[in-house]
Amino acid sequence: MPKLLAAFLAIGLLAVAAWPAQPEEAVIPEFLVGTLGGYVGGIGGAYVLAWLFASGARTLGEALGYGILGAILGFTGGTILGASLGVIGTGWVLGIEGNVELCFWGATAGTGLAFGLGMAFNWGEIGVFLVSPVAAAGATAGFNVGARPRR
Repeated sequence: MPKLLAAFLAIGLLAVAAWPAQPEEAVIPEFLVGTLGGYVGGIGGAYVLAWLFASGARTLGEALGYGILGAILGFTGGTILGASLGVIGTGWVLGIEGNVELCFWGATAGTGLAFGLGMAFNWGEIGVFLVSPVAAAGATAGFNVGARPRR
């Protein structure tokens, strides 16, 4: 099974490299990979920072508080970083030169917007699942400002 998955991944990467390298044609793949990267980065960041913050605690209450703070900060930062790197990486594979700085700013704005809307409308746990796609949308929009094919 792992060999089959690796073969599909290799075929997918080769097929993506054969796509035309026009910025408007790369928006959907950038968004999809950015969303996946946001989920992976958010979950990974939450686990890592929760563990790091809680490891220095002296009491159980401190460990819980530090762990929650680390999870929130790690999820937020990991989502921004994962979505941005997913969009930038996809653009690079497709031969697109985009705006890297605006990509990170777009992911940051999208993450803040998603958290703000989630708190304003009291979406609870459902709002957490919307953070990554909104961050990826912001990162994609920022990356494609002035994007051009790499030659």
